[in-house]
Amino acid sequence: MDFDFNDDFSTDFDSELNSDFNDGFDDIFSDGLTEPYDDGFDFDDEDREKHRRESSRENRARRDEQRQKARRKKLIARRATIVGFAVLLLILVIASLVAGTRWLVKSIGGGTQETVAETVAPTEPKRTYTFKKPDIADDKKSEGYYSSANGNVYIYNKAALETFMGDDASAKSYAECISEFKALVGDKVTVYNMVVPTHIEFAVPQRLIDNKSVETVSQADNLKVLFDSYTEDVIGINCYNKLSEHCKEYLYFNTDYYWTGLGGYYGYQAFCEQSDNKVLNLSVCTDNSVDGFEGQLLYCDMSLYENLDTVHYWTFPYSTYGMRTDSNGAAPYETSIYYPASTAGPYAYGTFLWGDCPLFVEYNSDLTNGKKIAVVKDSFGNPFVPYLTANYEQVHVIDYRYYDGNLQQYCTDNGIDEVLFVNNIENANSSDCLDSLRTIF
Repeated sequence: MDFDFNDDFSTDFDSELNSDFNDGFDDIFSDGLTEPYDDGFDFDDEDREKHRRESSRENRARRDEQRQKARRKKLIARRATIVGFAVLLLILVIASLVAGTRWLVKSIGGGTQETVAETVAPTEPKRTYTFKKPDIADDKKSEGYYSSANGNVYIYNKAALETFMGDDASAKSYAECISEFKALVGDKVTVYNMVVPTHIEFAVPQRLIDNKSVETVSQADNLKVLFDSYTEDVIGINCYNKLSEHCKEYLYFNTDYYWTGLGGYYGYQAFCEQSDNKVLNLSVCTDNSVDGFEGQLLYCDMSLYENLDTVHYWTFPYSTYGMRTDSNGAAPYETSIYYPASTAGPYAYGTFLWGDCPLFVEYNSDLTNGKKIAVVKDSFGNPFVPYLTANYEQVHVIDYRYYDGNLQQYCTDNGIDEVLFVNNIENANSSDCLDSLRTIF
C-alpha cells in the first residue's frame, strides 16, 4: 500500500491556512473596527486614524502569527496520527499474509512444522551399524593357553588365535584416514571401506574372556566406533555379521592370521549386498584345494602340526585373466588370477593372486558392463578380490604397502569411479598402516 503524504498534507495545509486567514480577518473586522476608537488621547482626526490603523495592523499581525503556529501544531499532530495509522495498517496486512501462508502450507502438507523448519533442506540420516553376536561352539569345559613362543597368540582347539588389543582412538584415526581420501576425490568416486575381523572373535567362547583365561578386546565394539567416525561420505562394508552367521564353518586358517577362500566369499557377499551388486552363487563355481598349508603361526605350538590347513579356491564359469606388476616401474605381464602350481607348504596362501605385489589387474573376458573398481588392500584382500570379477570388467588390486604411485591419479587415468579399502582389523588399528596408506593419497 503506497501513501503520497506530501500531496495530501500540502493540500490540507494550504486549505487550512486560507480558512484560518479568512477567519482571522473576519474576527478582526468584527472585533472592534465597528466601534469608535478611543485611546484616551486627544489627537486630531487624522492622527487618530493613523494611530488606529497602525495599532490594528500590529494586532492583526500578532494574531495571525499565533494562529499560524496553532494551525502548524494541529497539522503536525494530524500528520503523526495518519503516519501511525498507516504503519499499524501495514503491520496488520503483513501479519495477515504470514498467517495465511502458514495456514495454506499446513492445509496442503498436513504438517505442524514451523515455516522456518520447512525451508531447511533435508539431510540423509547417518548410517547405523549393528553387529550380530556369533554363536560359538562351546563344550563348557575346554580351556586354552597362551603360546610360549608368542605371548600375543592364544591356543584353543588346536588353532593359533592372535589376541586383539585395539582401542577407540586407533579406530577413529583409521576412519579419519579413509575420510581424507574421500575428501580428495569428492563425488567423483564412491569410496567403500571393509575392515575384516580376525579369527579370535569367532573362535573363543565368551566364558574364556569372562574368566580371564584370555584377554582380548571386542572387535565388534571397535568396528562400531570405526564405522561411526567417518568425517566424509564413506560407505562402511560390514562383513562382521556374515562371518558371525557362519562362524562354525571353515572361515579362518588354524596356522595363520588370514581368512580362507570361504571367509573371503562371505566378505564378498557382504560387499555385494551393501553396494547393490548381484551376488555370485558359489554353487556354480568349481572348488579347488591345496592341502598341507603351513601358516606363519605354526611355530607357536606343537599341537598345530596336527591341524594343518587346506587352501580352497574357486574358479568361475566365465573367462578371467590377470596383468601382474611384480615391482614398481616393471612392465606388467599376463597371468591367471590364481597360481595353478601351488603345493603344500608355507607358500600355499600364494595361490591367491600369486602372492602380494604392488599392482594386479583382474579381467573378466565375458563381461561388458564397463564397470571398474580399485581395491586397496593388505594380504586379507587376496582371497576376496577374485569374486569381484563376477561384477566388474576390471578389478585393479593395489597393495598400498608396496605401491608407490598416487591412488587418485591412478583412478583418473584408468576411469575408475569406485574404490574399496580392505584391511584386517589389526592393520586398521595400526599407525604404520595409516602412514603407508597416506603415501599413496
